[in-house]
Amino acid sequence: MIGPLPSSTEVCIVGAGPSGLACALSLAARQIPFVIVDALAEGHNDSRAVLMQASSLEALAAINPQLSADIVATGIQSTVLQTIDLQERPVFRLRMTDIAAYTKYPFCLLTPQHKVEEQMRQYIGNKIHWNKRLVDLKEDGSKYELQFESGEVLTARYIVAADGSKSHLRSLANIRFLNPYTNMESSPGSSSDLSFVVADVLLSSPLPANIPRDTLQMMVGGGGVVLTAPMLDTTSRSSNLFRLYLGVPDTPPRNPDAAYLQTILDARGPGSHLKTHSVPQIARVLHSSRFRTRPALADRYVQRAKGGGAYILLVGDAAHKHGPAGGQGMNMGICDGVSAAQAIDEHRNAALGEGKGRDAVEIMDGYSTRRRAVAREVIDMVEGMTELEKGGAGWIPYLRVTALWMMFKMPFVNGMLAWKLSGLGHAKKP
Repeated sequence: MIGPLPSSTEVCIVGAGPSGLACALSLAARQIPFVIVDALAEGHNDSRAVLMQASSLEALAAINPQLSADIVATGIQSTVLQTIDLQERPVFRLRMTDIAAYTKYPFCLLTPQHKVEEQMRQYIGNKIHWNKRLVDLKEDGSKYELQFESGEVLTARYIVAADGSKSHLRSLANIRFLNPYTNMESSPGSSSDLSFVVADVLLSSPLPANIPRDTLQMMVGGGGVVLTAPMLDTTSRSSNLFRLYLGVPDTPPRNPDAAYLQTILDARGPGSHLKTHSVPQIARVLHSSRFRTRPALADRYVQRAKGGGAYILLVGDAAHKHGPAGGQGMNMGICDGVSAAQAIDEHRNAALGEGKGRDAVEIMDGYSTRRRAVAREVIDMVEGMTELEKGGAGWIPYLRVTALWMMFKMPFVNGMLAWKLSGLGHAKKP
């Protein structure tokens, strides 16, 4: 069992999700002292992400190639992302193999977030301080002082905010979380928020042929997406374990049951309109939840202490928020975490006069500017994909789908979107 918090450290990471863990792993590889804390008792099990892109796998492989290999072993390699309409006509088939010349991971890895976190925690070891809820933050000369609900106090020169979209650390630092299109404060409960249901289910056998076992499939139209993502079942290789993402027009139950989920599949899932195959039947719900989403972006990613020399860096959902389209959230967070560790390393070297001619403040500003620009680009891409997912009646949705179908007939368009979705173009060279 890990002991109490130390009184001081170089870096304190607040949040032990994917972004915080990635930052910790990168700091450890650079031999930079850190402490990582989380408000939960232990572990993150209520996860929504189910997809890893090449960019995050490459980022983790740069720290430890075996870690990425172990993560890949937990999932299914989807070399194609398939989108169909209500009549099960192909809208497009995105071939991730088109990026094979640029990465060891020319696929989307279908694996739940909690499995990714489990692998990352194994490589960190017993270093996470669980059940440490941050209650206050103060400047202490050239450092920050963090006060926890337990009564413990920790000082650190660098603080990494990896505590999610409702980040308490971001609030304590007075960093605004804004809708990038309205520049207004992003707050929950807006009528424009999109509602989703996420559920891990076992589907009945035999599995209909219109539900692929090795490919992520999205069905668009009818007012919301129906996404099926096959997952490995460690308890039974023969079971039909799937993660469902269902866009819904209203507020769903807190933990939707099989009857609620089946009603959506019957109305606008595979087999609901084209009767060639039957609608998949839910045999058992293992876990389900609801969530609402809206775009949001921190107005800055770095906060410098008034006394100078101490910094707060935002990563992951604490820095940006968007819908689930394209499976970008966990990947952005992991890459943020690695980039934050690199910025801290460069800043420490510059402060010691060992930098590469770059000013220490410039290094932190560079992290903020670069990663914020990446997030804005991804938010724009996700918003466009979300409009496609919603579908709907009328000429505009029809023309949008038709235009995409025609565009994906051109190989270079497929390759361009696969590259963009992978996130490889956002990688910062060391």
